[in-house]
Amino acid sequence: MTPELVRLFKLFGAASLLLVLILSFFNERRADNRGDRGDSSISDASRIYFKNVRRAYYDLEIRNDAKMELYRLGNRVKDSTALALNSVLIINKVKDAAYLYLEPQGQLKEVNPLPIRWINAMGDTTEVSIIQGDRESHFYFVEKIFPHLGDKVKIEAHTCSDWVQILEREEELESLRITIADFFRLLGR
Repeated sequence: MTPELVRLFKLFGAASLLLVLILSFFNERRADNRGDRGDSSISDASRIYFKNVRRAYYDLEIRNDAKMELYRLGNRVKDSTALALNSVLIINKVKDAAYLYLEPQGQLKEVNPLPIRWINAMGDTTEVSIIQGDRESHFYFVEKIFPHLGDKVKIEAHTCSDWVQILEREEELESLRITIADFFRLLGR
């Protein structure tokens, strides 16, 4: 080891340490090591299960501008004039999150917030209002109604004039139940 070689090693070592130190000040992305994930976060395993097993039952719409994938069940009500409540499962690829939005059809589109109530077999009535564009109100509705979808429930929505029954056919109710079940499976619940 010659003195020039030692001096060269010191110079490159100091320069690399200085470069790492300077670049660390400009690093805005921080690791999330807290361990608390949000209500809508999904794991890699649940996303892989959904994409490999459940995605075949859904119609896919890719929104590259928002970096989101929208999944609508293939056997949903596709008539836009019918009084129906379809659901769309949204996967945000950037945030590793999943959201479930309800898409009112027909006259229900015009009502915002949309009051919905359901009456179970015992006669108990529960009412929830869904605010379009507010994912928290959609999530709250889904959490409340999902345990009752296996029972015989009567679901009604309030239009501009009166309460009308929606999801009357078993296929419509089953479509909502399947999408909600897949949503909760994505969230790991």
